[in-house]
Amino acid sequence: MKTNWSSTSTDMEQSKTFVCAYCGKEVCSERGYYESYPHHSKIYICHNCDKPTFFDATNKNAQYPGPKYGKAFTLPIPPEVNKLYEEARSAYSVNAFSAVGMCCRKLLMNICVNLGAKENQKFIDYVNYLDRENYIPKGSKKWVDIIRRKGNDATHEINFLTEQDAKQMIDFSAIIINLIYENDLAISANTTSATK
Repeated sequence: MKTNWSSTSTDMEQSKTFVCAYCGKEVCSERGYYESYPHHSKIYICHNCDKPTFFDATNKNAQYPGPKYGKAFTLPIPPEVNKLYEEARSAYSVNAFSAVGMCCRKLLMNICVNLGAKENQKFIDYVNYLDRENYIPKGSKKWVDIIRRKGNDATHEINFLTEQDAKQMIDFSAIIINLIYENDLAISANTTSATK
């Protein structure tokens, strides 16, 4: 449902091209609100979904919320898996990089339990489960274990995860989702067509 903003201006100093964090579309907006004094910060309204995005002139025109990192999945993956993956992407968009680590760690557990692993196991057991049951390719256990280790750091250590850590964890999580759910769909489709 679109929101109608009252008293928005189309007399912005210039249009702004950005990726909207809400709808994920690249837009070029000239409608919004601007601060004429003292900093010249702006709020642009997305012309696709009508949601506001703030650009902070006091912080190098940083975008809030920023665009989500990683691809969105449209294939039918389990709702709890998709919810955690999207939470990780949303956390990234507000620079909550340690929260990305916690979400991806929990995501790993949810994927394994969805596949038949027991609940309340150690996280290394979930990594071993994916490897032992051949859900991940040979030699990929080490990068799956990065999700566990960095997720543990985010949960139990004082240090914060970096933006690069968060990107890596989202990338690796997306690879796991692709390997397990997208490939499973392709195999099911090929099996169905072969039996016809």
